[in-house]
Amino acid sequence: MTTRTHHRRKLGFTAVEVVVAVVLGGLVLGNVLMVLSDTRERFASENVAKDVDAEARRSLDRIALQIMGAVRQQLYTQVSAPLSADSINYTTVVGVQNGQPVISELQRIAMTGEQAGAVSWYQNPGQENEKHVIWSRDLRSFCEGELPNGIDDNGNGLIDEKGLSFEVDGPMVRITLTIERPGKDGKPVTKTLETRVTCRN
Repeated sequence: MTTRTHHRRKLGFTAVEVVVAVVLGGLVLGNVLMVLSDTRERFASENVAKDVDAEARRSLDRIALQIMGAVRQQLYTQVSAPLSADSINYTTVVGVQNGQPVISELQRIAMTGEQAGAVSWYQNPGQENEKHVIWSRDLRSFCEGELPNGIDDNGNGLIDEKGLSFEVDGPMVRITLTIERPGKDGKPVTKTLETRVTCRN
């Protein structure tokens, strides 16, 4: 009797231990999966932020290079500070003929689109032979921190500036660019960059 009772108790304890082990294993596995999920989401959010940053820098560099090569006497926007301009017209020197510089056809860099804005480049804008190339997408409607209310919300000296804005001050041009994309959690990931360039021609 004693031996059978001891054997039954041993089997009973083993079953309880198995149940406890399964429960503990499930908890550990659940925690591991939660950590992996959080890590994956964090990496995904970081990747979106890196992509937005890279897109903003590429776009700003491309615009800046064009403006640096522009002819300063033929560089203009439709409005001047403190109003904001979301486009700029310019020409560039494309060569020399008989000792005189050869000027390109009119070019324009502008913000186009309403919701998902884009940086667009034009040659001969508004003409039959117009060329149009989109350089970048995901422009924010207005610059980060700015609201369409007729005042300078972000304190940068411009009023209601768009996601792409230009301020011409003699040979110097201030360019501001804001790229925004939704993150994996649905929250917007925003990057605003600004630079000042001087026309070399």
